[in-house]
Amino acid sequence: MHWLRCAGLSAKPLLLLLGLVWLGTSGPGRAAEKTAGEWLDLAADATADSRSREFAARQLIMLADQSASILLDTLRDAAAESGLRRQVAAKILAEIPTAETEDALLEAAFGDEYFLADAARVGLVRLYSRLSDGDLYRLLTRGAREREFSGNRRGRDDWIALSLDQAVNRGRFQAIVLRGVGLKYAGNDVPLPEPLTWCVWEALLSPETELRLAGVGLAPRVGTSQAPERVAALLYTENDPDVLVAALRAMAAMRPPAFGEAVERHVNHRDALVSLEALATLDAMGYPGMLFPARTDRRTVAGYVTHPSTPVRRRAIEILSAGKNPAAFDALEQALFDRVGTNRALAARGLGRMGITAAVGALLPLQNDRRPEVRAEAAVALARLGVVGVAARLADDLRDGSLPFRLAAAEALGRVGDRQAVPVLLDALRDDNPEVACRAAESLAMLGDPSAADGIREAALRHAENPVVAAVFGQAVLALSTASPSTTDVSSPGE
Repeated sequence: MHWLRCAGLSAKPLLLLLGLVWLGTSGPGRAAEKTAGEWLDLAADATADSRSREFAARQLIMLADQSASILLDTLRDAAAESGLRRQVAAKILAEIPTAETEDALLEAAFGDEYFLADAARVGLVRLYSRLSDGDLYRLLTRGAREREFSGNRRGRDDWIALSLDQAVNRGRFQAIVLRGVGLKYAGNDVPLPEPLTWCVWEALLSPETELRLAGVGLAPRVGTSQAPERVAALLYTENDPDVLVAALRAMAAMRPPAFGEAVERHVNHRDALVSLEALATLDAMGYPGMLFPARTDRRTVAGYVTHPSTPVRRRAIEILSAGKNPAAFDALEQALFDRVGTNRALAARGLGRMGITAAVGALLPLQNDRRPEVRAEAAVALARLGVVGVAARLADDLRDGSLPFRLAAAEALGRVGDRQAVPVLLDALRDDNPEVACRAAESLAMLGDPSAADGIREAALRHAENPVVAAVFGQAVLALSTASPSTTDVSSPGE
């Protein structure tokens, strides 16, 4: 029995909504001239920009009646189709919920191709997030699912690799369903219903790592006082570092007044990420001295800013940047010299949020950093700190820089909040790269200068053959039509 069919799910309302959005923003234009196969070619083109690939995927969803069979054939034809094309097909099929789609995704999810299996599981999560709580509960509590096969499909005896009777695959399947539960309840404060709550508790006791991870991720959504107690119990028995990190983050989200001992025992864990997360969790629970060194004989989050592991340093910088505690200033200033550009950019963003003018001297040299994301974050941080004229260097990058620098500058100029950047952003609308043009249009909408609307309409003629750019330009004009004519100030850029 297929729970998608039982739940009465249909792709039609979703397709109608997306179709109305498309018709309202850019019109049919050349989009209607492409076939489903051509849209799939574009969606799987690794050389195309991300917006074009996403736009092509949306077109395939709207053309579900024509594209579903092509996508299914692509997903199942390992011999003739490329791996990337099959991964794209799996992700798009998640938006076309049918019983046949579910079958195909399940087969791929428990197959031997790692990247395809991962894409198929993501697709199944989206499919199951649309189910009712009752259907989700039935999926989580059934040991196996009855399946029907037509004469031209694999028989039950051949369904060995993905048989949900096998304990490992059953646990993985339940983890997929639980992730669907998490996606369904993401973004709201509604607690999980009691039947699903018990499924979360069962998951915490599972021998399968994936299922414990899924259960821990949902624990903060359980509206009972048992959640901290059960996660704390896991902290005493768990050995897998990934599960421990997830459990510690769950404790940080719940911030229980007790159970500090369960967290403290991991402060000196041999895995640096576990130790770091334990310190951050204790800080969230109100324990003093976890972030910054009150004494030199104990571990702190700030101490991990110089750790040999890049992911550990990045996580430490993220934790310190999340707040506005002036005590993090020295550690974040030190992180500006990190050898990895992403970490330097995170540190610059954190210093900008603090609002401490002493950071200006350390941030100014980053306007010449070799990494475009670092230059962009430094400029935004300096603008937040009241430094005037930082948009000028970004404008130079947007006019004369290589593609990565133009992309970063086009996005950052909107966040800097200086309307003096409007002329250079209008020029960037004519950039040969459609992604640069789209980011420039979005920044103009963010700056909120209504006078830029005519320039966007004029520049749209250059990209008349590109429906993706046309849609973004249309959205920018719509945003500017409701913008206030008053000027903005560089001291209040967007995040």
